[in-house]
Amino acid sequence: MQAWSMTDVGKKRRENQDSTCLKLDHERNMALLMVCDGMGGVNGGAEASRIACEEFVRSVWDNLSGKITRKEAVALLENGVNAANMAIYTSAISDPSYMGMGTTLTAALVAGEDAYVINVGDSRTYHLKCRAKDKLKQITDDHSVAGDLFRNGSITKEQYDAFPDKNIITRAVGTDPQVNGDVFELRLEKGAVLMLCSDGLTNMVPDMAIEQVLKTSETPADACQTLVDMANRAGGKDNISIVVFIKD
Repeated sequence: MQAWSMTDVGKKRRENQDSTCLKLDHERNMALLMVCDGMGGVNGGAEASRIACEEFVRSVWDNLSGKITRKEAVALLENGVNAANMAIYTSAISDPSYMGMGTTLTAALVAGEDAYVINVGDSRTYHLKCRAKDKLKQITDDHSVAGDLFRNGSITKEQYDAFPDKNIITRAVGTDPQVNGDVFELRLEKGAVLMLCSDGLTNMVPDMAIEQVLKTSETPADACQTLVDMANRAGGKDNISIVVFIKD
C-alpha cells in the first residue's frame, strides 16, 4: 500500500476548514482514508471537520480486528458517521458560536482487496483501475441541490458542472441529530487507485485532468502536489484536500 494526504487553504480563503485522515496498517493490509469539508461560522467549519475526523477514526480504526466481514465493515462505517455526527451536533448546541456547524465526510476503509466507502455531502471518492484504458470513476453521489437535479434528470452534466449554487449541500454531518451516509463497495486490483477529495479540487480541475495526473504521477505524494497546484492555478477558490491511495 502507498498513500499520501494533502490539504491546502487555496487562494481565496483565509482559513482552511478541511481535514484529512490517513491510517495504514501494512501488517493487517488495512487502510482508512478520509476527507471532511467543514462549514459554519468563522471557526465552526474547521471545528466540525476536526471533530469528524477524530471521532470517526476513534470509532472505526480503533475497533478494527484482523479480518472483517462485509457486514462488519459497513457497520463500522455507519457507526463512525453516527459518532462523528453526534459529537459535532452536541458541540454545536452547547456553544452558540458553533451553532449550525457541520461537515461533509467521505471515507474509505480498505481491507485486503476490498474497499468500503461511506459518504455524506459533496466531497468525493474516486476509483481508477490499473489498466491504461480504464477511466476514472466517481464512486460517491454528491448530496447537493445540483447533484439531486442531475440524478433525477432535470439538468445535464454540462449544466451540473456550471451550476451557480453548486456548493449548497442537502446532507451534512453534525447539523441534525441523525444523518445517513451512502455506503459503496468495490474490489481493488493490484495498482488500483482510490482518491478522496473536497470540492475545492473538483470545482477547479475536471475529472479528465485528474485522471491523467493519477495515471502519470510516480507516487501518491506527487499526485497530491500536482493536483493542489492545478486547483490553485485555476483560481483556488476554496480549500483543497486530497488523499491518494495505491493498492500494491
